[in-house]
Amino acid sequence: MKKFLLAGSLLMLAGCSNSLDTSQLTESKESEDGFIKFYSAPSVDVAIDALPYEVNLPEKLPFKTVGFKSLGITDIGGKGQNPDAQFMALDKKDNNLLLSTTTGNIDYSDSNPEEITLNNGYQAQYTLPNQLDVIVKDVTYSYTLNMSELNENELKDELLKLAEQLAE
Repeated sequence: MKKFLLAGSLLMLAGCSNSLDTSQLTESKESEDGFIKFYSAPSVDVAIDALPYEVNLPEKLPFKTVGFKSLGITDIGGKGQNPDAQFMALDKKDNNLLLSTTTGNIDYSDSNPEEITLNNGYQAQYTLPNQLDVIVKDVTYSYTLNMSELNENELKDELLKLAEQLAE
């Protein structure tokens, strides 16, 4: 019985971690003196599980793709407290969606984004021509959509549809 309680307690602690779990990640040799560390993950699921916050990738994309790939995780500060993860979905025509997630703040000092309240209640910042940032539970989702056949208004509509898929 004690072993069961101990194992359960350890699982609870692991599930509630507030730092990056690097146990299944590979650190890049390009990491800078421990201040910024770069990691790769063998899969999207491993990357998401390593993060100290929840990530919801959109399921309905404006183009056909085999799914997202993990582009890696950047650990700013090198202590696992401020990871930034990037994911990309790509099709055969080079349409792509880059999704970055972070708990860090986004600086808009050189731009004036349009503030939008989404139908799901979240606040978003739209920056021309193809970027939308949404904050959910202190996690910023930054969507960058590249589809050459769409104009700016169509890109904005598709970005909003992607962000509407975010749920608590």
